[in-house]
Amino acid sequence: MKRKEFRKLISVDKAREIINSLQVLPRKEASPLESAYGKILAEDIITEINVPPFPRAVMDGYAVRAEDTYACSETEPVEFRLLGNIPAGSDAKFKVSAGEAVEIATGAPIPEGANAVVMVEYSSEEGGTVAIYRPVTVGENIMKAGSDIRKGERVLRAGRKLGTREIGVLASIGKKDVPVLKLKVGIISTGDELVRPGEKLTSGKIYDANSYTLYAGIHECGAFPLLYGIVEDNEAAMKEALETAVSECALILTSGSTSSGAGDVMYRLIDEIGETLAHGINIKPGKPVVIGVIKGVPIIGLPGNPTSALMIFNEFVIPLLRKALGEGKELKKTEKGIMGTGFRSEGRQQLLPVGLIRGKIYPADRGSGAITSLSGADGFIEIPSSTEFIEAGTPVEVTLFGEVEKPDLLIAGGSCPGLDLLEDLSGLRFRTLYTSSSGGFSAIAANTADIAGVNMPSRDSRGQDGVLYNIPTIENMGLSGVVLVKGYKREVGLLVSQDKPISGLSDLPGKNLINRNLGSGTRALLDLKIAEFVAGKGISKKEFTDSISGYDSGVKSEVAVCEAVASGKAEVGIGKKACTEKNGLQFIKFAEEEYDFLIRKEIMETPEVRRFLEILNSAEFASKLPDGLHVYERTGEIIFFE
Repeated sequence: MKRKEFRKLISVDKAREIINSLQVLPRKEASPLESAYGKILAEDIITEINVPPFPRAVMDGYAVRAEDTYACSETEPVEFRLLGNIPAGSDAKFKVSAGEAVEIATGAPIPEGANAVVMVEYSSEEGGTVAIYRPVTVGENIMKAGSDIRKGERVLRAGRKLGTREIGVLASIGKKDVPVLKLKVGIISTGDELVRPGEKLTSGKIYDANSYTLYAGIHECGAFPLLYGIVEDNEAAMKEALETAVSECALILTSGSTSSGAGDVMYRLIDEIGETLAHGINIKPGKPVVIGVIKGVPIIGLPGNPTSALMIFNEFVIPLLRKALGEGKELKKTEKGIMGTGFRSEGRQQLLPVGLIRGKIYPADRGSGAITSLSGADGFIEIPSSTEFIEAGTPVEVTLFGEVEKPDLLIAGGSCPGLDLLEDLSGLRFRTLYTSSSGGFSAIAANTADIAGVNMPSRDSRGQDGVLYNIPTIENMGLSGVVLVKGYKREVGLLVSQDKPISGLSDLPGKNLINRNLGSGTRALLDLKIAEFVAGKGISKKEFTDSISGYDSGVKSEVAVCEAVASGKAEVGIGKKACTEKNGLQFIKFAEEEYDFLIRKEIMETPEVRRFLEILNSAEFASKLPDGLHVYERTGEIIFFE
């Protein structure tokens, strides 16, 4: 057989360009949850339930009305009539009234009428009564329904590799079958000198290491490796193996038979039955690499030397696989950084879930029982019992949760579908904490978030129609070193079932309303619009709102509002137009609000923020915003607060 020399060696950059242009196309399939570990999500996961689905106790103790405990003390306990017991998993029904209590176990549902749990340590029970020695506040020792994961929330993004944390999240929302990407990668080792591990090693033979190192590497990337065994240095045998692999795989990796020796035939076969795109890369180790395509299936011929093969695999193939599966770069197992905020320990040895954002480390703990403490974390730091407080700026080392993908930006504040669009178009990874607008302002003030999405209106003569968004709140809080970037407008109105005769604010008296929570900009806007409506009508705002059942209610998400109206639990809700169509509700607009972005000035010139702002100002973003959201002439305007 005629010896064929290397073609002109290509540069590393050119090799990356060619490999990145290869079309490696995974297919989608449903995987049982128990088999989904290590696989890649094929689509976003939107939860259809709240987690927890009901308010639950986080301590063993007694469910009571908090207001009944305010007079309790160590020296003068207050006695409560004991109604019964609710163990975890029980569906027992009790109604707690003044002076009554129900014994409750950790994880059990809170009975009707109770709004707090007294820990068992601060009580004593005797003869059908329980004495309470310590007062509790409303909500103490209770995890509210949806406080961990809210219905309609995107809990996992397409392209996420499923590890132990992600499997836990999927199980907690009831996912039995998971949409995953299956990327079949064929592995062919060539060479007369190779034998399989476990077989007898005779003179002149070596064990096949490449098949198994490549198998592990492919599996680690979330792809599906297929072993085609060892193929001898025979053109007919190699051709048969290649044609079989081409019919079954989206990508083929071979090792050996790629250099210019008389026995090396892989590059000649690719020329014969496909197209060779490159033969030889100017890199050491790993020069003898073949890149080609056979019947539309990419093939990369790696060197036979195990070290060289692994080097090329890590340098070129892993990025290709991760790109095809929607993943980013690999991370080390540990990483150093500095605390981005102070943290007070519990006075005992602690493994604290943390997130890493551009070298700064932030606690990611959402509280007892929250699986999202892990899904929102990149790793953990170990805090010894002797450490009571870790100051911001303290160097720490994070133990990473395997292969994690650090977020690019930490965003707090009010939720909005526009944020999901910004994330998707920018290619950035957001870690979002939906804390409402007031929580967003606080997160920026405490230096614990990069960006806050805010929509807080205030009565102010500087604004259009006497309403100014966000600026008065910044001024009242005395925030400095921050920047307000004007975002986009959102249509806000009443969310009503199709059969309800409600046409505007005037129809609210006598109706059952589901309102947003205090601290929400949308609720604040409703307050302003009602004040405008009643002006000059001879009634006060309080008289008007008192006539609306549920006006003092407050849920943290718009999804919860839509659910309450769609299910008939409420006649009318308050929210954005963007959520009405998929819930079959009619939308009655009463205002347009401004949704802006509050950013710490010190990070304005970072690549991540510059990319964020680039997409915010792009025509593509403007064209893809959901119905009811739109950019306007001030979108992207920057206001500095020194």
